[in-house]
Amino acid sequence: MHPHLFVGYLGFIKYKEEWFEGSFAPIISPKLFEAVQKVLKDKERPRKVKSGHNFPFTGLFRCGECGSMITAQWATGKCGGRYRYYRCTKKKGKCTQGYLREDILVFQLKERLQSISLCDETTDYLLKTIEGLSQKETNSSQSSVQNLADKIKASEVRLEKLVESYLDGDVPKELYIKKKDEIMRTTLALRQEKKDFDHKGNNWVEPLREWVLDTKLANFLFSSDDFPKIKELVKKVGTNPLVRDKSARFGAPVLSEFVFAYNTKTDFAHPLLPVAKVKNFHDLNDVSFGDPTGNRTPILSLKSLRPDR
Repeated sequence: MHPHLFVGYLGFIKYKEEWFEGSFAPIISPKLFEAVQKVLKDKERPRKVKSGHNFPFTGLFRCGECGSMITAQWATGKCGGRYRYYRCTKKKGKCTQGYLREDILVFQLKERLQSISLCDETTDYLLKTIEGLSQKETNSSQSSVQNLADKIKASEVRLEKLVESYLDGDVPKELYIKKKDEIMRTTLALRQEKKDFDHKGNNWVEPLREWVLDTKLANFLFSSDDFPKIKELVKKVGTNPLVRDKSARFGAPVLSEFVFAYNTKTDFAHPLLPVAKVKNFHDLNDVSFGDPTGNRTPILSLKSLRPDR
């Protein structure tokens, strides 16, 4: 029997998670209650917890041939060693893909993460630069918002004066209605502009800062054996993770693919960009990020990826 029921038998009632003395006589004595609780505790047996297999990268990849999920299992190697292998579940039909040993999978993931990572010196510089740009834009935004607020206040004062003049008989009704309509439309437009400005804000800052932190973490995980963290980052930044022909691969955001092109000195291309955007970025001198807010002025020169210059 549940302990709360026994407490009820002692003459207590529960109200909003708190016990109070009831107005009825207890059914059992406190001594008997404690004795029953001791017997129940002695009879309790801890449940056996099944020790599951530790396969850190399951649930992450699909088979690049048939699209089934990738599962894992223990297997014995040719030299008698025990290894964790990843393979296609083949639940969607016939599939020719073989096994991929976990240590090889991890090596491939680390290589991919390193290719889209930035060193600590660079990420620290970028974070400092982003913070400065954010503060500068915040100050500018505050000035613009205050200017709009002043205009709204002035428009409201104009309306009040117009109403007073009309009530005093100084303004004809037709002119009053016309002017009132103009002022109300102006005020409404100003309020909408202020609302849009408030909503827009520095909404580019956090995504950009988070991307920089992810590249910093990718650099750290290259030399780490924290498999759950590696899986978590691949799941966060990676797109369409696949295993095919004993090779694990995943896509990355546009900025990360740019870093990959720079790190590997290869052509920069991304499926989200038109073919015309494919470029060879072996040198960063003439490249800059445009303002994520849509303004034409660049906010961050890619020379900043090399803060020593």
